[in-house]
Amino acid sequence: MATEKQIAANRRNALKSTGPRTPRGKAFTRLNALRHGLRATAGTPLGENPKELIQIRNQFMKCCRCPTVEQVHLLEQMATARWLWLHWLSTETRALGEASSKPPAIQIAILDRLSLRQARYERAFANAFREYQRSTRL
Repeated sequence: MATEKQIAANRRNALKSTGPRTPRGKAFTRLNALRHGLRATAGTPLGENPKELIQIRNQFMKCCRCPTVEQVHLLEQMATARWLWLHWLSTETRALGEASSKPPAIQIAILDRLSLRQARYERAFANAFREYQRSTRL
């Protein structure tokens, strides 16, 4: 727990901060908190084509007749996970190319992170698919 003296010093230091001033600096910092974009309100992560996501989502929606609100939500989760996984493949290839010039320990760490991210997308799809199947049997 911070002391009153530390809190006061932190507040004084915060007053000195002006944040980014240039358009380039503002663009660079505006997504500091973004981790993966799965819950992005803008719809798609930075630099990605939203038309592809819409196309995948429409394909999933065609498979379901008269979906409930819960089923629509699950179908959207499945489409997003599938789309992110497909885009992850190109990101993975690019990251592996960049990692080849790094020391072996760093290469292993990069590969671990890549496999974890891929597993997350696959797990997200599988969980939504299982829930969707369960909801259609009710």
